[in-house]
Amino acid sequence: MTEAGGAQVRVELTLVPSTVPIQGWARDAGGIAHAFTGWLELLEFLDQARISGPARASAHQTAVEGEAP
Repeated sequence: MTEAGGAQVRVELTLVPSTVPIQGWARDAGGIAHAFTGWLELLEFLDQARISGPARASAHQTAVEGEAP
């Protein structure tokens, strides 16, 4: 939980249903979609977004080619 008034980072997840391992796309604060396969890749994305903060979250990830659903 964050303290009242603390900084927050918004991310958006799109999940592919019924896949093993988990798969989908995560959009960073800049709106760039990043594909992930497996919990570790998803957690790495979330950790980087958390560390970078809203202004720099998109600068540290490689964008996925093509359009995410």
